[in-house]
Amino acid sequence: MGKKKVTYLLLVLAVLLLMGSAVGSTRAALTYYSENYTAEITVSQIGVSLLENGEVVSSRDYNQNGWQTGSNRGKGATGGALLLNMLGPDEKLALNKEYAENLTVRNSGSIDQYVRVRIYRYWMRDGEKIPSLSPDLIDLNLVNADSWIKNPNETAECTELFYKGILSSGEETEAFADTIRIDGSLSYEAKVETNGDVITTVYKYDGVEFHVDVEVDAVQTHNAKDAIKSAWGVDAESLGIL
Repeated sequence: MGKKKVTYLLLVLAVLLLMGSAVGSTRAALTYYSENYTAEITVSQIGVSLLENGEVVSSRDYNQNGWQTGSNRGKGATGGALLLNMLGPDEKLALNKEYAENLTVRNSGSIDQYVRVRIYRYWMRDGEKIPSLSPDLIDLNLVNADSWIKNPNETAECTELFYKGILSSGEETEAFADTIRIDGSLSYEAKVETNGDVITTVYKYDGVEFHVDVEVDAVQTHNAKDAIKSAWGVDAESLGIL
C-alpha cells in the first residue's frame, strides 16, 4: 500500500505538410504527462493504448518494473505517429476526399479504468500557428456520440471526449472517429496582392501543415468521482460518465 500516481497522459502528434494539394512530409512526437491525483491503492498495472485503423499507434503501461512504452515507429522511437498510411506510394493529398481514420482506445493494463480523449486540430507554417486558418477545415469525423461524451466547454482547437462507463482490462472502446478530410474550401482562402501592373493571388495554405494531436489518459475506478474531478476537473455524474 503506497502512494502512486495512477493517471497519465499519452500524446500522439500527427502532421502532414500541404504544398498546394500535395503531401510533402510527415512528422510525429510523443510525450507523457502525469496528472496530480494520487490514491492509496495497490496498482498492479494501469495502461492505455491508442489504436488507428486496428493498429497500435502508441502505448504506455505500468507494472512492478515501472513504465513500459511502445509505438508504431519501432524500438527506441521517441513517439508514435498517426496518418502514416493515409496515402499510398506517390499519392497526393486530395481536398474533400475522406481517408480512413478509425481511432479507438484499448485498456492495455490489468485494472479497469475511465478514459478521456483530447483532440487538437490546428495549422502551422515555419513552426508558428496560423490562427487565420480555421481548425474546422481539418474535418476529423467524430462518431458514436452515445459512447463518447463531448465536453460542452470545448474550444475551436480542442475537443474533449469522455468514454461513458468503465473500460475493462483488455477491452477496446467504440471508435471516436472514423474518417479525416481536408475541406475543399481551404482553396478559397486567398488574398490578392498588387505590385504595379502585376496582380498575384496568394493562397493561405501554401506551405502550411495541418496538425492533429490526440491525447489519451485514464484514471482508476477506485473512488472514481473524486479521481475524475481531481484529474480532469469535471463532474463525472453531471456529464454522465459514471
